[in-house]
Amino acid sequence: MQPIGQNRCGKLEGWKAGRKATRIFQFSMLPIFLLASVFIFKAAHGAPNVPLNFDGWVTDALAKLETGGITGGFHRQTAPLSRAEVAKVIRQAESRIRAGTVIPSEIDRKLLEKLKREFSRELAGKDGKAIDFLPQLRATEKKIAPALEAGFHWTAGTLKQPTVPRLMFYSEFETHNFESRPLDGTTAEQRLERWRGGYTGDFKRGYLRVNTTHFNLLVGRDWLFWGASPDKTVGFSDNSPPFDQVRLTSTFGKRLKATAFTAQLDSTWYDDGSKRYLAKRYISGHRLDYQYNDRVEIGIAEWVLYGGDAQTLEWKYANPITFYYALQYNAKADDNVMFAVDAAIRPIDGIRLYGEWIIDDIQYVPGANDPHAVAWLLGLTWYPEQLGRHLGIHSEYARVNRWAYTHLVPDNQFTHFGYAIGHPIGTDSDTLRLSACYQFTVSTEAAVCAALTRQGEGTIADRFYGEDFNALPFPTGIVARTIEIGGQFSHRPLDAWNILLSYTWHSTQNSEHHKGKTSGGHRLIFQLGYLL
Repeated sequence: MQPIGQNRCGKLEGWKAGRKATRIFQFSMLPIFLLASVFIFKAAHGAPNVPLNFDGWVTDALAKLETGGITGGFHRQTAPLSRAEVAKVIRQAESRIRAGTVIPSEIDRKLLEKLKREFSRELAGKDGKAIDFLPQLRATEKKIAPALEAGFHWTAGTLKQPTVPRLMFYSEFETHNFESRPLDGTTAEQRLERWRGGYTGDFKRGYLRVNTTHFNLLVGRDWLFWGASPDKTVGFSDNSPPFDQVRLTSTFGKRLKATAFTAQLDSTWYDDGSKRYLAKRYISGHRLDYQYNDRVEIGIAEWVLYGGDAQTLEWKYANPITFYYALQYNAKADDNVMFAVDAAIRPIDGIRLYGEWIIDDIQYVPGANDPHAVAWLLGLTWYPEQLGRHLGIHSEYARVNRWAYTHLVPDNQFTHFGYAIGHPIGTDSDTLRLSACYQFTVSTEAAVCAALTRQGEGTIADRFYGEDFNALPFPTGIVARTIEIGGQFSHRPLDAWNILLSYTWHSTQNSEHHKGKTSGGHRLIFQLGYLL
């Protein structure tokens, strides 16, 4: 499971908003997912690990309504959103419609009604418990097999009584027997361990949240997503597994939102031939989101990643209101401090322009002979009014320079369980993506996508050892160029059968950075499940 809906090229991504469930279920219904199915195809690509996707549609729906001007501005660039935050956005949208500030299209009005049904308990200020099961039949190029996703949440208290905090316990579980990404050789912990029949079971999220009117405390395992992109950011993305963390969030009026967290990352082995140790790794970050008005949102963030032999939690970094760079500089430490700036503007309803820029390393000392290590992206989303907002067009360019996400200290590279915490293209790469989606109903959508990705020979494991960086092109070395073209169809009602079918053709020139070598194939994913 990963926060942010479903990628328009067909790779499932996850979830930033919570899951409502008030339905009574019977375990005897679980065999429904064993419905007979025949699925025949030809392919030549490894089976992906299809992640949990309980409520990807919630994030997509909120993003669409915000771009169309229905909700007005909200802090969508810091996620995941709590259920209380989503309910607040829904109320804001209804208020704008009643006041005549905005007139929604028919599809947007129905989308808002679906959100109201999903969050009816939050809107009514009720508490209670809920359990959801999504038994599935999944198919990829290599196999067809059953899988199960489940979520449980319990809430108590209401924000209508400001002196009484609202409590929420949430747990999210998935089990399947599809292939998982192998270890990278340095990660000391296995993210998913095989069980019986090749199955793995993972509690993807699990936390206790305490909400008051202006303050939110989360303790447990959850995702982070910081940035303006609706897909993947160059800063904190949902590309890596979730973090075990403590997170604080506070709002100051409508315009300002502050977030801070401290988390433990996976442990890694360091071995240079003469010295070997197990590195404990940690990360802390803080962020401010400023909403200038309903059309402009700006975010700034700073985080620090550190680790090493006998490393423990640095309480100076756990302090949410300090400046990490100053702390590192004064201590003469070699920790990995990074900065980020992102912004989005909606010049007219239906069009959203956005950009992100992160600084892994900037050489501000005159005469420094080191390269700038930065990453950035620019994007556009457009829902033409002439087509009733059914059609959505999205384009995005992302670039991660060589030596971004890397560090001279191997323990401090920007990874978690071998995955880049930032953009999935990794370092020394760029990608251009174009997609279009058409929403037939509030629950049924089709999309097509094309992407071109260039991958240089640089990796996150690389270190800068004084190379003549000014003479290096971007990307560096023998560049692998990958073209992807695909489509996706999904049907996702609140209760009943869920269907996902996605197909992607891909072709790579200079595959594995071998001159003239080509590779290609197909990716096919099919999911049939029943949401209880």
